[in-house]
Amino acid sequence: MNETLKGTSKVHLAAATTLADLPYFSYQVSPETIAEEVAEQFQRDPELPGVLVVVGDRVIGMISKVKFFERMSQQFGRDLYLPRPIKLMPEIANPKVPPLVLMARTPVEEAVEQALNRPPAFVYEPIVVRTGKQLVLVDMRVVLIAQAQVLSRKNLFIQQQHLHTQQILESLRVEKERNQDYAKRLESELTRTQQMNEALEQQERSVREQAERIAQLNQRFISISQVLSERGQKAFQETFTGVNQITRHTAEVYRLSERLKRDVEIIDQATHQIAEITRQVKHLAVQAGLIASRSGQRTVGFDFITEAINKLANQVVVANQQVEEMANHFRHHIREVVQSTASGEKIARSLLSQVETTQQAIQELQTLLDAEGTAAAETEKEVLPTAVVA
Repeated sequence: MNETLKGTSKVHLAAATTLADLPYFSYQVSPETIAEEVAEQFQRDPELPGVLVVVGDRVIGMISKVKFFERMSQQFGRDLYLPRPIKLMPEIANPKVPPLVLMARTPVEEAVEQALNRPPAFVYEPIVVRTGKQLVLVDMRVVLIAQAQVLSRKNLFIQQQHLHTQQILESLRVEKERNQDYAKRLESELTRTQQMNEALEQQERSVREQAERIAQLNQRFISISQVLSERGQKAFQETFTGVNQITRHTAEVYRLSERLKRDVEIIDQATHQIAEITRQVKHLAVQAGLIASRSGQRTVGFDFITEAINKLANQVVVANQQVEEMANHFRHHIREVVQSTASGEKIARSLLSQVETTQQAIQELQTLLDAEGTAAAETEKEVLPTAVVA
């Protein structure tokens, strides 16, 4: 019977691979089996590593294919052993090294170690594996390949672990740098906090000094303001009195100006009447001249009268011009007086308004000073607790 699992290179082996995980061959014969039958089986199945000679579940012997054909290749080997039972072959009848029998749970590494401890001529002999009551053969080449795969997997695992370790070390290094950075930042924050505390203490001292200076300035300001208020009230009273007198005098001048204006208007009317009389006198003189010319009688007395009327008319005209000129000058002066009076009254009223505004401002200042004095006292009490809290 021959049972085999081929394709050893495709088997995925783990690091803890045992002999039970490897492909095996269960070719067994009895001691009476003719050697020629075994040779024919080897030829039919080139992958067979050897043959087990058993009786029941007991191993009588094991011969590998290599040793079998070595024996047959000797002089008279085929004639001597092929037609006879296999038990007569020296490797079965009187083996120099008994076959290596291991349990199926034996790890591959341990199996390789025990196999390599055999004599050099038997290092690559198949291994007999016991799986319960069954006995099978495992090719030493398969065991070595499995060992190589296991070592490769272990090496890969070691490389992965090494890479993982490097990654962990790199993460630790980064974390260490981060912690160092955190430590520096924490130290910087601590230094900054200390500086802020020192600055707060300095600000507290400065606030105390400023509060004291503010309190002193408030006292001086209140004292000066009180003096200014008292003197201002007195000055305002005097200013009110003077402004009222200016206003009364301005009103009186304005009334006088109005009277002069009316007188000038009367003079102006009289001047117009004189001018009208002069015009009529001239007209009469002209009429008289015309009448005298028409009558053809020109007397010396009439001429004298006409001449005298003309002279009188001329004098009246000159006098009228002088009166009118004086009236114009008088009227101009009256306008200047009226304008000056109006301007003075406007200035007096503006000054009075400004004085009232100033007096109101002083009253508001006095109220503000009273409130400021109270607030300064409260601020001075609250400065120290506020600085401590800050």
